[in-house]
Amino acid sequence: MEARMEHLNITFPEDLRRQLDLEAKREHTKRSTLLQKAVRVYLDIKKRKKIVALMREGYADMAKSDRETNKEWESALLDGMDD
Repeated sequence: MEARMEHLNITFPEDLRRQLDLEAKREHTKRSTLLQKAVRVYLDIKKRKKIVALMREGYADMAKSDRETNKEWESALLDGMDD
C-alpha cells in the first residue's frame, strides 16, 4: 500500500538549496526524495537518542537500587557475625 503524498512549500537558503540539488543529482534522485530520506534519518536519530537517554536513566536507577540492597545485605551479614 503506497503512502498518501502531500505537497509542502518550504523555504531554503540559496546555498543550501544548491547543495541539496547537487546531492540529489549525485544520487540520481529527486530533491523531494532526498529530503524525505533526510527527515527519516533525523527522526530516527532523535528516537534513538531518546531511547538511549531512557536506558541510561533506568540503569542509573537500577544501580542505585543495587547499592542500597548491597548495603542492607552487608549490614545483615555484619549483624550475624556479632553472634
